[in-house]
Amino acid sequence: MSDLGIVRGRVAAGYACSLVFATAAALATAVSTAQADTKVRYVEVVRNLAYLPSYVAFAKGYFKEAGLDVSISTAQGGDKATAMILGGNADITLVGPETAVYVWNSESPEKMKIFCSLTGTSTNFFISRKKMDPATFKWSMIKGSTVLGWRPGSTPELFMQYAIRKNGIDPAKDITDVTNIGVPARLGAWMSGKGDYAIFSEPELTRIEKDGKGYPLRFVGSDVGQVDYTLFMATDSYIKKNPKIIQDFTNAIYKAQLFTKTADPAELGKLVVKYFPVVTVQDIANAVLRYRKVGLWRDDPVVYEKPMETLQDILIQGGAQKADKRVKYSDIVLTSFAEKAKATIH
Repeated sequence: MSDLGIVRGRVAAGYACSLVFATAAALATAVSTAQADTKVRYVEVVRNLAYLPSYVAFAKGYFKEAGLDVSISTAQGGDKATAMILGGNADITLVGPETAVYVWNSESPEKMKIFCSLTGTSTNFFISRKKMDPATFKWSMIKGSTVLGWRPGSTPELFMQYAIRKNGIDPAKDITDVTNIGVPARLGAWMSGKGDYAIFSEPELTRIEKDGKGYPLRFVGSDVGQVDYTLFMATDSYIKKNPKIIQDFTNAIYKAQLFTKTADPAELGKLVVKYFPVVTVQDIANAVLRYRKVGLWRDDPVVYEKPMETLQDILIQGGAQKADKRVKYSDIVLTSFAEKAKATIH
């Protein structure tokens, strides 16, 4: 073979070898991309700073690290979020625990299971239109007033009513409880003068304070106590078919919970401000301090039995559940995913 032929042979061999390596690298990249492209349709009940750890999970890349491509939508109500889950239009939801109870007692063949907790009690503050010193506020002052509540049967409404009853006020007789205003319209209704008192959480509370339209008097959770308020759940069939997705999702949330517990409030504000275009980084930092002070966020993802029993007491007392329809804890709660996250993530 001539020298030219030898050179051509070597070049061809080198090209073939490069092609093999390039093909192998492309295949490896494709496999890696496929593994990181497990799509999850996640729907939250409302957009709320009280759910800050969930936004941290996105912003810090914890879902991506777990190999999940999580999309987020906002339902504007627990009933709507539930309809999306049961209708197959979402996979995982963050919603009030009453949802799992209602679905269990319904005729729906599909049931919902709670697998991870986020907030340990009500996210709402009870506010007044008139400025007053919170130290002098007594629940008896609201008798005869109009209170802007939430949709009947929802956790915001039921927890508020529970707090009021604990303080000797009958919400059915002693106040005018407005419950027929949709979630997106509540802020506008309050700003335009509807109600003497109301319940709001962040970021709406900060906007109300900035405009001098309301003043926080009490954190509702202080009167209710520690009862899981917003939790992650999915249908029983989805969890059975996708246990790895549920575990990876729970792991990501738990990482976010641990980070949220100790991170600088301003850093948290910078991380999640893109999810709240109407507020500033400083507004978020202030909300973090406010919520930390009242112990809102869980740093333990496990949903325990006693709070779920108290939840059903609240539902029964509020007329949203019949006493003979109490649901077993094991029928609506799965603890294995949260327990594994606690055992493996530090």
